[in-house]
Amino acid sequence: MTATSRVVEYNDLDGLERQLSHRDVAAMLMEPALTNIGIVLPADGYLSGVRELTRKYGTLLINDETHTFSAGPGGCTKAWNLEPDMVTIGKAIAGGIPAGAYGMSEDLAQMITSRADLDLIDVGGVGGTLAGNALSVAAMRATLEHVLTEEAFDTMFELAERWATGVQATIDRYELPWSVNQLGARAEYRFTSPAPSNGGDSNASVDPELEDYIHVYLANRDVLLTPFHNMALMCPATTRSDVDKHQEAFDSSIAELVDHQPLSS
Repeated sequence: MTATSRVVEYNDLDGLERQLSHRDVAAMLMEPALTNIGIVLPADGYLSGVRELTRKYGTLLINDETHTFSAGPGGCTKAWNLEPDMVTIGKAIAGGIPAGAYGMSEDLAQMITSRADLDLIDVGGVGGTLAGNALSVAAMRATLEHVLTEEAFDTMFELAERWATGVQATIDRYELPWSVNQLGARAEYRFTSPAPSNGGDSNASVDPELEDYIHVYLANRDVLLTPFHNMALMCPATTRSDVDKHQEAFDSSIAELVDHQPLSS
């Protein structure tokens, strides 16, 4: 990958310009907010700076909203008024049925369709996530019309905020050097403060032993977090009692953890 790709840390506009200044980067693929390395939110002006630099150096900007769709219908692209050349999305929009979709700006669409030398025949193959099979399309329509509605997102946002507020209260109570981030319907606590601003810092904040302790503690009390983060994903069926159950178990786990720490000399 290093022979055909350039990598830049999130929230680093100077680093991005250094890489784009070679003028050999066809497209920049990014999540509007990082999620696979834990939730990392954009600094003020970062995303507008990305759009400015990609236009300056003739690089297409692709927003991957597969995870950041938690920001609501239209993902971060709509919520934050972003202007990518292309958007990709999948997973949640079909409620668990394999599916994916992409969209592009009118300018990019015209650029592609005006090329008579391109083979535009479908290359997705039978059963591919972008092949548009009947099952995937029906699942997407049902999910987007009846499940992941604007009203459902409003409720999920409220619950995610309630979750984050409760976790922050526990962090403050025990004076832990931790932080909480929220991205629409998902929220997460991190073992560092302030919250990481890029993927490298986010990776450095991982504590597998502490993470396992909390996950097992919560699982033994019927609370399940995503298995590789301390992240909660709200869904349309989530209730306040679900959020409060997590808060009670989380607070108890920290109380026991702190009480069992050896006293400093």
